[in-house]
Amino acid sequence: TITSDLFLRCLRRMASTGPAKELDARVEVPQSAVPFFAQPQVHMTVAKAAKVLGFDNQEELRKFTTPLLKQFGVDPLVTGGTIGAQLFNRLVLLCAPKTSAARKLLEELSTAWRSPGRTSKTKELPAEPVQAGSLPAWPSCDAALVGMDKGPLERVRQYLQWRCRMKHFAGVACGIVRGGSLVFYQDAGYQDVDSKVKMTGNTIVRLFSMTKCLVAAAFATYYEDPESGIDLDDPVSKYIPAFDTAKLKVLPKRGQKENQPCEKAVTLRQLLTHTSGIGYGATLDDPWPPEKGAYYKVFEQLSEQTKNGEINSLETWCNELARVPLKGQPGRFWDYSYSLDVIGRVLEIIAGKPLDVIMEERICGPLKMRDTRFEVPKEHAGRIGPWYRSVEIEGKPQLAHRLEVVDPGGEESGWVGENVAKVLSAGGTVDVPLKMRGGMVSTFNDYIRFLIMIRNFGELDGVRILKRETVQSMICNHIPVACYGKKSAFVFDKPGVGYNWLGQIQAQHQKQDRGSVPGEFGWGGLAGPAWTIDPRSDLIILSMTQTAFVLDHEEYVRYAARRAIHQHIYGSVAAPSKATSYHPETFDMVRPKAEKPAEEEDPAQLEREFEQEFLVNRRTRIRGAKERAIAPGPRLDRHPDEEEVLAYQTEMANLKPSSPSQNGAQDAGAGQAPAPVKKRKSSGTPKEKAAKADSGGDSPGPDGILYKRVALGEQEKKKARVVTVSGDVAEVVTEGDWRSMNVDIDTIQEIEETQFGIPLPRKMDQSAPTD
Repeated sequence: TITSDLFLRCLRRMASTGPAKELDARVEVPQSAVPFFAQPQVHMTVAKAAKVLGFDNQEELRKFTTPLLKQFGVDPLVTGGTIGAQLFNRLVLLCAPKTSAARKLLEELSTAWRSPGRTSKTKELPAEPVQAGSLPAWPSCDAALVGMDKGPLERVRQYLQWRCRMKHFAGVACGIVRGGSLVFYQDAGYQDVDSKVKMTGNTIVRLFSMTKCLVAAAFATYYEDPESGIDLDDPVSKYIPAFDTAKLKVLPKRGQKENQPCEKAVTLRQLLTHTSGIGYGATLDDPWPPEKGAYYKVFEQLSEQTKNGEINSLETWCNELARVPLKGQPGRFWDYSYSLDVIGRVLEIIAGKPLDVIMEERICGPLKMRDTRFEVPKEHAGRIGPWYRSVEIEGKPQLAHRLEVVDPGGEESGWVGENVAKVLSAGGTVDVPLKMRGGMVSTFNDYIRFLIMIRNFGELDGVRILKRETVQSMICNHIPVACYGKKSAFVFDKPGVGYNWLGQIQAQHQKQDRGSVPGEFGWGGLAGPAWTIDPRSDLIILSMTQTAFVLDHEEYVRYAARRAIHQHIYGSVAAPSKATSYHPETFDMVRPKAEKPAEEEDPAQLEREFEQEFLVNRRTRIRGAKERAIAPGPRLDRHPDEEEVLAYQTEMANLKPSSPSQNGAQDAGAGQAPAPVKKRKSSGTPKEKAAKADSGGDSPGPDGILYKRVALGEQEKKKARVVTVSGDVAEVVTEGDWRSMNVDIDTIQEIEETQFGIPLPRKMDQSAPTD
């Protein structure tokens, strides 16, 4: 039984409300009734509703409810018709005094008000049956209701508006979801700058690498099905014979000219986590045709065949890709790659259907992501704007930039009509940088549904896409397993950054990037969209732009969200509070200031503050893995050619650091990597060693080992860290027992702590992001 007071309050709450508003268009439904709602319209037939509510037939239900519904201005039920979730809830309330089935449903329904959150026995569904066309925006709520202060959110809103006015990007649609509700949303700037078409949550944007996330989720739907017989450690050759281990080759090691045989089979797990050794081709702004020594030159023939139309299917493309030498042995290191494109082909073989059909059936259809596909229908061509590149004017970053069109909007876009790429790229694009196209398109309102499904561990609107256990497995760091237990392989050599099926995931590390939080995961795309999920704070950040290489907007929204949580708990503390500030890690009280009369905010002063923030961040900001993935220019390869090695050694020989700290600063620059595993050689004649010892000997030269991780002994290797060097003697601290000892330099080996072979000098890497 329930109290009359609770019944009346529920009745008053439900029956007195009018038609659902767009932003409020979701309601809690008793969990046991959810399976009776038909998809994708999310409605229930009157006949089924009668059965669920405990009536013998729909006529009996209609007869009982007609006079009651009329009292609240609601039309009577129609025999043979359908009802939505909101009307079903009203029927539960009205029928509770009549049937025991309705009373049980009301008890479930009331838990949403008595114990809101994940402890309630309800599921959230659209209030009204879903009609054709784009879905409304995700329902919003006040930030304070989910423990967030509005101040930081308003500050970042103004900052992004300023960035749009300065044309750092054309337009932005971004939002923050906490507790399953949209607590912050902003669209600013333009979808089309010349036509002054506003950017909105329904603007169609190019996903590029964010296609990978959707395809990985589609693969997971088959992986969790026992009938598919998929094992993540299956060799890819089980599905694509061209990837047979005996046929694969690996690029030469340093000092060698012949390709090496592939030692192990490439597995599905390695494809999903970019540890397959495949590598990536050119990106936007990379020179084409490739210059000698370019990291993507091995893909030149494959890219030209795709460009000329000789390759017009994913099947053919994957077979030709298998003929290109791998950049490294499978499972040795993390290296961003075409691996998800190969997963797309594996999906086609498993399902016996084209990739676009699979995506619609497994992900986009059930989630009602109606604008997410591999091409834009001509009737919706007006919703895809140009893709821009932001360029500084005269090299003066403090001035407004200009926007150059990379891909036009409308019917001329590379995602409309005959312009669409012939190869369905599951990874984002397989085209040359002269005309970048491929991958899926989506909208903010569409993609947020996918992210909330992940947040809900595989379920949305009563539709289960994935099992909870599958999602839990997907979001864990898979690199150590894929690399046969190696724990020192990081994404783009960023300390603590691993990779799950959906993107990068941050682990606790003493050298992790500031602003990152352990457990958060996410990814981005070349055209400008990016997202992050922080499950421990129950945060989802999604920010969509159409401006190449610019992803910092998503970071600043993420920082603002965490400052808003911090400020809601502690109030204002002694910590930076700019639009681009990291979340505070201090809790010092601020001395109260004398109250001043309220003054209107000075727009000119705000502009100056934002300009200063932008200039400082432009100089000091560390680019994350999401931006490393899309950056043009040289990438640090494991197997550089002999000329590159010689150039590096010459450059390093000319560097004479005056102190260990200077050498450490050089090693940390531009994401550079320490030297690979190699046997230590004698550092000179006895006289030279003695002279070096007499001069101090603690400054390691270009070939030094100070602070390096090393292996001791010939048979049973013991790992240690070098802490001081004097002549040919090094003091090391051993791992595990943490003992200090002195060893001869000639008896130790350096341990390769990075996936890259040698660091490139800064001046050879000017076009790449600098840290």
